[in-house]
Amino acid sequence: MAKAPSLANSTALRDETVLRRVRHFGSARDGLREWRVQRLTALALIPLGLYFAASMLWLATTSDQITAAAWLGSPVPALLVILFVLAGLAHALVGLQSVLLDYVHTRAGLLAGELLVRAAAVILAGASVLAVLKLFLGR
Repeated sequence: MAKAPSLANSTALRDETVLRRVRHFGSARDGLREWRVQRLTALALIPLGLYFAASMLWLATTSDQITAAAWLGSPVPALLVILFVLAGLAHALVGLQSVLLDYVHTRAGLLAGELLVRAAAVILAGASVLAVLKLFLGR
C-alpha cells in the first residue's frame, strides 16, 4: 500500500511550483527605489504645487497674457515651474509603472505599456521645458 504524501511534502511541492512560476518575473530589488522616488516626488510636489496654484490664481485675477508671459520669463518662476512639471511627470511615471506591473500580466503588454508611458513622459517633459525656456529666453 502506497503512503499518502505527507503535509510537509505537499507544501514543499507547492512552494517549489510557485517558486518556479515566479522566477521568470525578475527580482524585486527595484521596489525600494521606486517607493523612495514616489515619496520624494510627492514631498517636492507639495510646495511646488501650492506655489504653482497660488501663482496661477494670482495671474488669472490680476493680469493679462503679456504679464503672465513676463512673469514666467523671470528666473525664479521659470525654474520653479520646470521643477514642478518634472517632479509631477516623475511621480506619474513611477505610479503608472506600478499600475502596469500590477495589472498587465503578459510580457508583451507590459513592455508596450512601459514604452508608451515612458515615451509620453519624455515628450511631455521636453515640450513643457521647451515652452518655459522659450518664454524665459524671450523668443
